[in-house]
Amino acid sequence: MGKKHKKKRSFGSWVWRFIKSCFVLSLRTVLFTVMLLLLLAAGVWLLFLKTFNAQHISELITEELQKRLDRPVIISSLDLKFINTLELKGFSVLDTEGAPGYPLLSAESVTLQFKLLPLFRQQLIIDEVSLNSPRFNVVRQTNGTYNMPKIRTPKEKSVYTSELTGRKLAVSVEDWSVHNGVFSYKDLASGVSHAIYGLNLHFEQLRFDELSRFNLEMIVRNKWGDNISDMEIKGTGHVNFANFDWNKFALRSLRTQVFLFQKPVVLLIDLDNLRVPYFNVKASIPAFESKDLSLFHEEELGFSLPKVELSAQGLLENGYRFLKLDQVTASAQDIQVSASGNLDFTQAPFTADLTGNTNFFKLAGKNAYYPAIGQYKLNGQASVSAQVLREKGKFSLPFLNVQGKDVSGLFYGFKADGISGEFQAKQNFADLYARTTAGKVTVNKSVFDKLDLSASWRKGNLYAYIASTELNGVPFKLSLSVNNLKSVRRKIRTSIYWKDLDPMAFIGTVKDFVTVITPLLKKGAKFKAPVEGELAWLRNFRDRLPNFMPNFAGNLTADTFSTQVLSGNRFSAEFDFTGMNAGMKNLSGPLKARLEGGVIHQMEKLAEEQQALNITFQPFILMHRMERAGSFKVGQVLKDVPFNDMAVSVDFDKGRMQINNAYTVGPTISAAVSGWTDWVNENFDIIIWTMFTNTSRSGALAENLTDESGNPALAFRVSSSMLKPNLEMMRAKKTGQTIQSAQEQGLSTSFKAAQEFIQGDFHAKK
Repeated sequence: MGKKHKKKRSFGSWVWRFIKSCFVLSLRTVLFTVMLLLLLAAGVWLLFLKTFNAQHISELITEELQKRLDRPVIISSLDLKFINTLELKGFSVLDTEGAPGYPLLSAESVTLQFKLLPLFRQQLIIDEVSLNSPRFNVVRQTNGTYNMPKIRTPKEKSVYTSELTGRKLAVSVEDWSVHNGVFSYKDLASGVSHAIYGLNLHFEQLRFDELSRFNLEMIVRNKWGDNISDMEIKGTGHVNFANFDWNKFALRSLRTQVFLFQKPVVLLIDLDNLRVPYFNVKASIPAFESKDLSLFHEEELGFSLPKVELSAQGLLENGYRFLKLDQVTASAQDIQVSASGNLDFTQAPFTADLTGNTNFFKLAGKNAYYPAIGQYKLNGQASVSAQVLREKGKFSLPFLNVQGKDVSGLFYGFKADGISGEFQAKQNFADLYARTTAGKVTVNKSVFDKLDLSASWRKGNLYAYIASTELNGVPFKLSLSVNNLKSVRRKIRTSIYWKDLDPMAFIGTVKDFVTVITPLLKKGAKFKAPVEGELAWLRNFRDRLPNFMPNFAGNLTADTFSTQVLSGNRFSAEFDFTGMNAGMKNLSGPLKARLEGGVIHQMEKLAEEQQALNITFQPFILMHRMERAGSFKVGQVLKDVPFNDMAVSVDFDKGRMQINNAYTVGPTISAAVSGWTDWVNENFDIIIWTMFTNTSRSGALAENLTDESGNPALAFRVSSSMLKPNLEMMRAKKTGQTIQSAQEQGLSTSFKAAQEFIQGDFHAKK
């Protein structure tokens, strides 16, 4: 037992001694390695100290920079901050042109971090040069030149000679960084200044003659009126300084984020040539509202925009002060915009000349972005092209063109459906043109369908032409000119054609236009409530005459003419009115009209409905009763009586109508009328001569019921109030002569202008 115990104990001691020996050996090895590394580091340190002299290096850097920049360089001190880091303190490059004596570039410190091992191969590889809190001051002088120096770069790597050993040392720099820098720009000519704060830049393996990657962060500060804006910008990209030959400078794929709104604007920029920069920019602009632009305007404009994708190509000339945009495109939902032009900042204030156009886009729903157009209830499609100018500090619109397809909407009381055409504005809306080739427009209750319309507005004059349409289902044509529209003395000239004319329906259309237009001219204007009963047709028409027609002249024509009283064919009229306004108190001027091949309708029936007609038609009613008694036969006098020709010539004088000449010639009845009617005071005094064709074979008439030829005739006078007229029978002996004289006198017009209008194809000039 004792021997076994001793053997076990001897073996354990051996294991312990073995472990202890290994630990000691390992410790000695580690310590030796550490000591060796320390000796090597000390050797490198001694070599570095022997190779470099801080003062000498400072002088070399100062001399080299002055040679490269052609500007005075100041370095307060150079310190060895760590074993592989140098720090230049009090660094500045002085300006000699823009602001002589002031720093062009200054920094609190510049640190150079280098690699140790390459020092043994006579190489100084600087991992990173860092400018800490630098400030760059760029000045544009009054002659248009900048204070930026022309930087000279060596074709080969920089080589320095050690002052102590005399050995040459190749120097290269990998990365460059700017920390918390400030960039300021000032234009001495215009006084404009801009600044960039918080500038952080990092160049990876920067080579001054090839593309090198970089990233940046900065804050751009600008002043808009009394407000100061800060825009945060972040970006990455590639740059080629082209050995500081600014004509060959290139910036590639610079992707930045500009924080203007709740979401950033994303930009992708390519740039060539800093002397005359050519740029290609793509931008993704997030949806925003007008309140997001409150910095630029005191009041909200009440609009919003959806997300916009934008691209722009152009050139900056004349010291960055002339911007030429070769092509700008933007897309937002279904709208695509293309534009080009230039902005000239050499002028004070700056000028601009821009042109652009869009594709056809949907109108529905656009009020979601600009609520003000919601009132128009737009549908259909439209495209826009325009030119925008800025001169003498004011924007203008020399040209605007809007094309429409199947457009519907409500425009100031005019309801449009399915309109296709165009609208054009020139000279800042001083010259307007519009054309429709299809569609329907409803004015209150009047409907213009299949509308072929053209109109223009030039030098205060309005010209409008309806080449063809259907007005309430009836073919219609119109020519209208309004001279000095904005003057109270405006003159309106018109030619109107109907295939079938119903004067009462026409009065209704006029009333519809007055109903729609008058509130536009006089906000809140209201009409008297329509009346009913006796003379309602006159009073309602009189109360709704348009005040905007103080001078109204023209002609009316129709293939057929139809009223309750009479109807006919080939209706023609000419008129030249002044003072045509509600109440008719100032209505003055001549009216001439003619109707052929017509019929006088149902006198007896109409006499029962209107008191004035009852009195006027009493002589005919009396003749009819005598006819039924068997005294004579004159035909169906009180039913539908045909006529061959009917004409009238009157003059209005402040609502009082003087009958110059009026006659009817027909196979059954011929007549002549003279006298006057006061439409304002609702009274009249007219004389009617009527001669009948006697078809009776027997019977005799009283002497006062025949003319000199012995034919049946009537002459009577109707006067006093239209509601309670007086009837006076007169001698009829001169009836035939009076009617013949009226025919011979005629109307002194051939209605030539109306015929030319019917046969012509009139359109407004574009």
